[in-house]
Amino acid sequence: MFDFVNIKTIFLITHLFGVVFGMGAAFMTDIMFLKSVKDKILSPEELSFLSLGSKVVWVGLSIIILSGIGLFYLDPENYLNSSKFLTKMFIVLVLTINGIFFHFKHLPLLYRQALKKLPESEEFIRKSSFLFVSGAISSISWISTLILGVFRGIPYEFGVLVSVYLVVILFGVVGALILRRVFLSDTLI
Repeated sequence: MFDFVNIKTIFLITHLFGVVFGMGAAFMTDIMFLKSVKDKILSPEELSFLSLGSKVVWVGLSIIILSGIGLFYLDPENYLNSSKFLTKMFIVLVLTINGIFFHFKHLPLLYRQALKKLPESEEFIRKSSFLFVSGAISSISWISTLILGVFRGIPYEFGVLVSVYLVVILFGVVGALILRRVFLSDTLI
């Protein structure tokens, strides 16, 4: 009855669920952060949402990694020779490192700002660049993995793909720092 379903299909569906969870939570967390910065105060409800969003991102990332391992073991030789796969692994590593920073550095910083006026917090102003940059890295990385996942094959080498990704990250970082200036314009000199 279900002859059209095989283990690879199950891993692919699971992989897509991981992307939906992780990417969706990452974007909603970024939007909530920007809303909080715009209204210049972090409420306990917003902090709770940011914390929940971080946990859901980890669930999504874990699903992606586990299902990716399953897919890899179905055809390791093909995946090891795929610049697309290797680039996605590099980006997932960046997402993981960025997620560790968000969870262990940025969230505690945000919790220390609860109910404080953000423009009056020297610690927040001093460290807010890292929050904005982290958000840019997250968004660009999730979008990049999604785009790479859509293409059947990509005719470029790993080095070229990673270089393009890093250039886009660079532009994203510049954009994030400009956005920070706009959101915190009345507090920055």
